[in-house]
Amino acid sequence: MSAGPIGALAAALARGARTAPRTRQPVRRNSRHAGEREQRLWKMHNMFDRSENNARMASAEKLEHDTKAPGKRNGALGHIGLKVLRFLLRLRGRADGRLDPSIQWLADQIHHSRSAVAAALQRLKEQGFLDWVRRTQIVEDPERPDQYVEQISNAYFLTLPGRARDIIRKVMRRPTSPEERATNDRRRQKCQSAEEVEASVARIKDPELRDLLHGMRADLESANPPGGLK
Repeated sequence: MSAGPIGALAAALARGARTAPRTRQPVRRNSRHAGEREQRLWKMHNMFDRSENNARMASAEKLEHDTKAPGKRNGALGHIGLKVLRFLLRLRGRADGRLDPSIQWLADQIHHSRSAVAAALQRLKEQGFLDWVRRTQIVEDPERPDQYVEQISNAYFLTLPGRARDIIRKVMRRPTSPEERATNDRRRQKCQSAEEVEASVARIKDPELRDLLHGMRADLESANPPGGLK
């Protein structure tokens, strides 16, 4: 039995749906819809104190210096890579860590070609200073009956290789472990308490009482703790 005109029309529409393009531009492999994960990763990697910017740049510059061969202009990151990293460190959102400029916009801002900036981003990623997620977004076009997706700018994350963490810790004089931080806190509190006691004793007007308290404090500080505790 023939499907008739209606069946033929339905078949034609089905063929057209299969061959009609779903996007207006190519979508890169492994892209994710905007909003799926970048907010969490921005907060994880891009939220750090502003004073750390210089420490991160110092670690990147040291890597560039250590990997530059004699007579060569660039090391592992290249001068454009350092320029891109410096710009991204300043660009990151202070409140949410947001960092999603387009490559062309970056190129325009630092006055280099798009291809040079793309290559610099790749070098930063290979050396562990940067990572990103490719993103798409859903577009609703009133002139088309279906939704489609388009490629948008990447979401960037300011990561750190292990050797850079060591350099940053030294530059910022950060403790290497929770135990060391706790020890430094106790030492700081002890010094603060000693200064407060010294100031209180110094305010006493009676010289004999002041000397007596100084002597008692010296005896207490030199005495061995009970039971051999330290």
